[in-house]
Amino acid sequence: MPVSNDMVEKQSSPPFPWSVVLIDDEPDIRDVISISLKDRGYRVETAADGRTGITLCSEKKPQIAITDIRMPGMDGIQVLKALKESHQDMEVIVMTAFADMDLAVQALQLDASDFITKPVHDETLHLALERARQRYMARKQARDYTTLLEKENASQAQILHQDKMMSMGRLAASVVHEINNPLSGILNYSRLMLKILKKGELTPERQDKFIHYLDLVEKESDRCSHIVSNLLDFSRKSPPSFAPVHLLDLLERCIALSRHKLELQNISLTRHIPENLPNVEGDSNQLQQCVINLIFNAADAMSEGGDLIIDAHIDPRETLLVICVEDTGTGIDPQDLPHIFEPFYTTKKEGYGVGLGLSTVYGIMEQHNGSVEVRNRPDAGTAFLLKLPLV
Repeated sequence: MPVSNDMVEKQSSPPFPWSVVLIDDEPDIRDVISISLKDRGYRVETAADGRTGITLCSEKKPQIAITDIRMPGMDGIQVLKALKESHQDMEVIVMTAFADMDLAVQALQLDASDFITKPVHDETLHLALERARQRYMARKQARDYTTLLEKENASQAQILHQDKMMSMGRLAASVVHEINNPLSGILNYSRLMLKILKKGELTPERQDKFIHYLDLVEKESDRCSHIVSNLLDFSRKSPPSFAPVHLLDLLERCIALSRHKLELQNISLTRHIPENLPNVEGDSNQLQQCVINLIFNAADAMSEGGDLIIDAHIDPRETLLVICVEDTGTGIDPQDLPHIFEPFYTTKKEGYGVGLGLSTVYGIMEQHNGSVEVRNRPDAGTAFLLKLPLV
């Protein structure tokens, strides 16, 4: 189909100021092409040789460069190579005579945008520029999309960490109370031991009491150490690291961290966790975050007390390991069920959550090639199921 001047004119009007550096050793060609480009709205800079053209491109950073192939000193192929090394985003059009077709093909192999033959006609020039502009924009869109994906991945990591810090705040409030009890015991036992020492010589009876109190101090100190250690492990910010995860140990840590919170809310915990659970492949810290989130949600749904059941088993039909967290709370409104895994969707009162927990759980399970399901229990309450592929 013949291309009309009107079509070329319509296609070639740049949507925003485009810059072109024109490199040619013939002044007449530079003048004629410059006038044609400026008439079409391009910003044009010219250079009489390859080295000057490369320097000009570095200074002006045009989107497009047009270079002659045959030039004294540094030829067009060398210019093309240099520009592609230092300005990968730049589109380069080469100008060649019919006798230089082999060089034109070589230029295309070196990622030239296009080639045009001399004498250069306006229609041919502006069609080549149109193709170069389209190619430049397509590459820019691809780069922008890649950057967007990288930012989204960074945002997901940020959301994951933000959710963990919110969980940490709630855990810390509970842990403060839990640590306070053994610390009070340690203080009292220490005072009793001081009294025994101040009474003088350690009689056998006093020695037995002293050893008993010292034993209690050791046990309570060890209890505090375990609580703080679990909390620090959970709070640690580390890159995802997939390795075999021992589910029994992981679930016991989750229960240890949240036990006091459940006791304060008068929630009875029942566990069905076999000793011989197989390992799953995953990030232990992230999986722990999932379980902690589900336990906290269950506790929030049972503000007046209730029963929490943590169950783990193998589903032989799907060769999956299933972790189930059930509560006897208020359940979830059927209208809310389709939305509960959406980021920032929350059914809690203001000040009680921003809706990150379940969306975080959903994202973590996707990363582990698993899934999360929710069911309203027939008799009241909710059951959340984490399904993970076996190693």
